[in-house]
Amino acid sequence: MSKEYLDFYEYVKHNKLGSVFKDESLKKYCTLKIGGKCYILYKPNSIGSLIKAYKFILTNKLDYIVIGNGSNLLISDEYHSKIFICLKNLNKIMLNETTLVLETGVMGNIISKKMSDLSLSGLEFLAGIPGTIGGMIYMNAGAWGKQVSDVLESITYLDEFGKVCEMKNIKIKGFSYRKSPFMKRHVIILSCTINLKYDITSINIYNNYLEKKKLTQPLNTYNAGSTFKNPPNNSAWKLIKDTVGNISVEDALVSTVHANFLINKKNATFNDMKTLITTIQDEVLKKHHILLEPEWVIIE
Repeated sequence: MSKEYLDFYEYVKHNKLGSVFKDESLKKYCTLKIGGKCYILYKPNSIGSLIKAYKFILTNKLDYIVIGNGSNLLISDEYHSKIFICLKNLNKIMLNETTLVLETGVMGNIISKKMSDLSLSGLEFLAGIPGTIGGMIYMNAGAWGKQVSDVLESITYLDEFGKVCEMKNIKIKGFSYRKSPFMKRHVIILSCTINLKYDITSINIYNNYLEKKKLTQPLNTYNAGSTFKNPPNNSAWKLIKDTVGNISVEDALVSTVHANFLINKKNATFNDMKTLITTIQDEVLKKHHILLEPEWVIIE
């Protein structure tokens, strides 16, 4: 490990900017339980701490990757010579009547249940989705015909120069199906504001979505959610089921519950999962002339 990265490690520890680990395994930071080690794993304890640490990273031109709950990640088994910034500890929730402010590490499934219990409607569609709100904004996550950008009022983020910025007018800022303007930039999402509305049926809507998810998705497995985006006017799971069925590569396999969920049965490697993804893409392309685009973020 180079001196600059060791200096970062010491800087974080000395200034008590959060938890920091050297040579940390990434398997426990992603829901697929696949991944090698990294130089440094950093978990900021506040947005203020993150800003200070981020400025150190930028000043010293250190390589970094930002992750949340790792519920949409496939990470290679190689050693990663960079800093992984895990934002799960930035999870403050501030509610003022129907205005909700969430830090980036708040879990979508948790806040969905909390608000529904209070008869506050707008986030029911996040029921059972184990991602952080920052990760959901980044990929514009969604379910049941709804997506995160539909409910956002504003977003704060750290730009490429370490400046805190605010984005408003979300609906005209380049969000679309599983895409956000942040995918084209190297920035860090800090928080968001959401306006909810009172609805006493909110908990019923939430429970309905959750029950549907339990029946149609392999929730109690090592997976990273839907593997592929749905092509226009088609469904990825139907194409996969029709083309390859429940194939497997070692411990990487297509779920029998939902064909667009690829599972790590126990000891799947990155190469096993990557081979399975490529095989599915190749076979669907041959039969249906459709190239399935991964929804997962793949870190090689």
